[in-house]
Amino acid sequence: MIIVTGATGKLGRRTVERLLERVPADRVGVSVRDPRKARDLAGRGVRVRQGSFDDPASLVHSFEGAEQLLLVSLDRTGPQCVSGHRAAIDAAVKAGVGRILYTSQMGAAHDSR
Repeated sequence: MIIVTGATGKLGRRTVERLLERVPADRVGVSVRDPRKARDLAGRGVRVRQGSFDDPASLVHSFEGAEQLLLVSLDRTGPQCVSGHRAAIDAAVKAGVGRILYTSQMGAAHDSR
C-alpha cells in the first residue's frame, strides 16, 4: 500500500489522482486531518484515515500497512515544520513503512533548516 499525506491539499490530491490511474484504489491510502474532506476518495475505494502531524499516535495508525509513504511537506515553516516532519518520520518507522518519499519544503535552500 502507498500512503499519501495531505491528500486534501493541492499537491497531495493531484498525486492521489495520478496514482489511481496506475494503481488499484485498494492499494492507495491517505492520511488527512479531516477525513470528511476525503469522502469522495473513500467512495472510490481509497483507504482514508485521520492523521495529524500534531498527533503522532494518529499518524502511526494512519500509516499502518504502508509499504511506501509520500510525505507531502507541511504548510508551516521553522521549528513547527521540522517537528511535524520528524513526528511523521518517527511514526512511519513505528508503523513499519519500508520507504519514505518526501516532497521537500517551499523555499528550500542549502542553508535552510
